[in-house]
Amino acid sequence: ASSVSTSTSLAASTTSSPKKDLKVARVVLLGREAKQNSAAKPNEQRKETSCTSNRITRTLTDLDVFSAGVHQMMALLEPGQALGHLSDFAKEYGTEAFCKRLLRKHDGNVKKASEKFKQALAWRQAHKEVLTSRKFALGGDERVIGSDLQKRPVIYMCMKNQILPGAQCLDQKVVTMLQAIDSMSGGVEKTVHIWDLH
Repeated sequence: ASSVSTSTSLAASTTSSPKKDLKVARVVLLGREAKQNSAAKPNEQRKETSCTSNRITRTLTDLDVFSAGVHQMMALLEPGQALGHLSDFAKEYGTEAFCKRLLRKHDGNVKKASEKFKQALAWRQAHKEVLTSRKFALGGDERVIGSDLQKRPVIYMCMKNQILPGAQCLDQKVVTMLQAIDSMSGGVEKTVHIWDLH
């Protein structure tokens, strides 16, 4: 009888004490976690502040490099420089905004952007007549037909209706692009092209 009662008491103790022990353990663990979190927060805040500061520094550095690139490209228009001999008509397109677009296009590579800058202004000088008169030989069906939901001009071209070789259609393409640019609202810098190849 005594052995049974002993085993019963042992069983009772084993079934009741673990619950109490678990509760105590949870409290202890929660307390430790709270202390660890409170100690870690200042470090985390310092890390976040440091990362933010680094990002700001990198951004400012990128802006400085970008501004320096624009300044370097604009300097090409000065007398004695690579584009200094161009006419005022050609130089008129050499704006800071154009330099920035070229730098964005070439990921800040000043050398590549400068080469495109030179080519664009030289081309503008060589094609002053078509740019100002907007006269061309009709080479096919290429025209602005409207705009999309993002207000980008839509240019349609039908290959079946092309009546002149491609090389003789350049002036028409230029004038069509100028018309598309004229129709752009503020902030729009792209066009949509539909090529009907049949």
